[in-house]
Amino acid sequence: MPAEECVNPQDLRNIGVKMQDFGIALDELDLVLINCLEIAPRATWQRIGAALDVDPVTVARRWQRLSAARAAWVGGRATGVPDACLAIVLVSCANGAVSDTAQRLARWPHILSVEHISGGHDLSLLISVPGLVALSRLLLESLSAVPGVSATSTMLVTRVYRMGDQWQLNALDSAQRARLMEGVRPWPARPPAARPLDAADRTLILRLGHDGRTPLAELAQETGLSISTIRRRLDGMIAGGQLVLRCDLALSLSSWPVGMWLWGRADPNDRATVEALLRVPGARVCMRVSGGEPNLAVGFSLPTIDEVLVVESRLSTEVPRLTILGTSIVLRFIKRMGRVLDSAGRSAATVPMAIWTDPGDLPRETG
Repeated sequence: MPAEECVNPQDLRNIGVKMQDFGIALDELDLVLINCLEIAPRATWQRIGAALDVDPVTVARRWQRLSAARAAWVGGRATGVPDACLAIVLVSCANGAVSDTAQRLARWPHILSVEHISGGHDLSLLISVPGLVALSRLLLESLSAVPGVSATSTMLVTRVYRMGDQWQLNALDSAQRARLMEGVRPWPARPPAARPLDAADRTLILRLGHDGRTPLAELAQETGLSISTIRRRLDGMIAGGQLVLRCDLALSLSSWPVGMWLWGRADPNDRATVEALLRVPGARVCMRVSGGEPNLAVGFSLPTIDEVLVVESRLSTEVPRLTILGTSIVLRFIKRMGRVLDSAGRSAATVPMAIWTDPGDLPRETG
């Protein structure tokens, strides 16, 4: 769907929401609003209001409230960078060093996500760099020099079946979803050929990483390009798979607060097993990996910790050709797709995801 210009937000100070307010709770309108932005991250408030049969001003104020409380946000990141390399790196830390190490690594632009996990390792990192040589440099020259890091294990992502970008609350009913998409021009069935990202494209991507709903007029002012050029560039990057926009919320405020990673193995040619995995409720991420005994990494979002056993039991029945090699519970989400999170999972800071840059420029840290 083409990029749409956003309504300029009202001054957040006029909403009456304190940034440190911990008592925010999501009601039905919040949930359907977030679901609209999961589907169409840059939809105008008029379009969302029409879909929900709610006044656009009310919808805008609701989003401003959620944004000011850091409970939900829209961001963007580059994808489809030529020769890009995606990897999961499991990190073991020295005693007492897990928290400091996690916070340090969360500030690195190539580390998209950081999770504190249970099991044989302390942290799980999702890393994106421009190629295998760049990954080697990050691991050998930068990550190994971090004082708290005692050991690492790397799994190269060879295929992505599903990312959290496609995850939705599914709070909209069919009629609301139809109204939201009414009159929207679909992307072409055959995506346009991706062109190399230039400096203006990268500026746009990094700005949208901070706020994926930045109005076109502001983007034009920052880049010196016209609004029509900005719109054309965004549409081209999204349609060509070079830019992903997504709406996220603090999982502690959702009905799916528990994260779990499943490390499994299946025949690489067994597409039916992957399709069965993707049908299991809560399956948020599924990636083919290489570099260890597991060749599948599957991330789940679950309502409660008790659901872990339910998922394992269901997998044994519905995905019988999958061998489960282990599971890890996410004890805390420290960073998610460029957003450093607080202890409640709310957005605390944005780290520009300049994944096309040389990770060799990262500082060499010593004790």
